[in-house]
Formats: sequence, structure tokens, C-alpha cells
Amino acid sequence: MSKARLSVGIIDLTVSNIFSVYKGCLKAGFKTEIIDLKKNKLNYDIIILPGVGAFNSGMKFLKKNHLDDKLNDYLERPNAFVYGICLGMQLLFNKSYEFTETKGLGFINGDVLKFKNIKAKVTHLGWNKINIENNNYKKDFKKFENKYFYFVHSYYTKPKSKKEIFANSQYGNINFCSVAKKRNIFGTQFHPEKSGFFGIEFLKNLKKLKN
Repeated sequence: MSKARLSVGIIDLTVSNIFSVYKGCLKAGFKTEIIDLKKNKLNYDIIILPGVGAFNSGMKFLKKNHLDDKLNDYLERPNAFVYGICLGMQLLFNKSYEFTETKGLGFINGDVLKFKNIKAKVTHLGWNKINIENNNYKKDFKKFENKYFYFVHSYYTKPKSKKEIFANSQYGNINFCSVAKKRNIFGTQFHPEKSGFFGIEFLKNLKKLKN
């Protein structure tokens, strides 16, 4: 008997091509839908928070639609799992210094900082590699090392605990956290839905993080 497909709900921040994330999840074999903002309770195996753009605009949208409270309630459930992509990953942290200091969701301790004194162009735009740092998942995710994923960002996350750095990437002279994990909270700075074959394979591997 085949296992039931994981259900995925995608939050539409209205600042990204939500349908590329949607199609990517379908290709990965998930039962996928875009979350109706009128829902009082979120009931999914995985909730994805994608986005590009400004941190403060993203947080305003979440608060306006009470999604910050709904996500907190959702995370009280057993087996809940939140996955942030790009801006969505940054919103998981305590605060960002983009334009003005803005509080984030606070699910992962750390800040969102701008690339400074870097020997490379800002924005970090294009293909880059990841290096897996989390030994607990090294076996399952080792195959993604030295593979290229698509990035577009001028700010990066800095977790306070090194234990929450799942993977790093090198850009210019800066080694930054490109994937973070804290219990049932996960985030990638890169866009798996725009990263071709290995991006879809990465999405498929999300189920291994829930075990």
C-alpha cells in the first residue's frame, strides 16, 4: 500500500511568483494548495512561506492577515512543519535591518543582515552551491553538495546558534547560512522551485526532515 501524499499549504505573500512554488510542490509529489487567508486554523503536513522583496512589507502582510498568530497556533500541533524560502526564510528570524529594524516571527534566534565589505556584487544573484553542516542529516542531504541552486538576495540570515545552521554557502569573501533548521522550522535562502532538477529533489527530501 502506497503512503499518503504529504499535504502542503503555501502562504501567498503577494510578493513572489507563487505559482512556480505551487508547480514545484506538485512535481515533488505533494498534495498542494494555496492557503485561503480566511481560514482560522491551518491544517497541513507542511506550510511553506515563500517570498521575495522587503522584510518589513512581508511582516506587515503577515500581521494584517493574522498569519503570525495562526503560524504560532499551527506550530503547537504535533508533526507541524514550517518551511521558509528566500524572504520567507528571513521572516522566520528575530529581526532584520533592511531599511529599518523590523521584528520577524522569532521562530529562529538570529538576525537578517546586509552583505557588507564583500568582494562581490550585491545583490547575490544566480547559481551557487551549498555545504551541508548538520551531521544528523548529512547522509540524506550529502547528494546536494556541489550542486547548484538559484539565489537572489541582498541580505542573509545569521543564526545565533551554530547548531541551527543546516548548510552554508560562499559568496565573495563571506560564508553565510544558506539553509537553517530549528526543530520543526526550516528555511532555504535559495529558491528550490527555480533550481531545476536538484531543486525538485530537494523539495522531495523535506519529508525526511519530518521523521
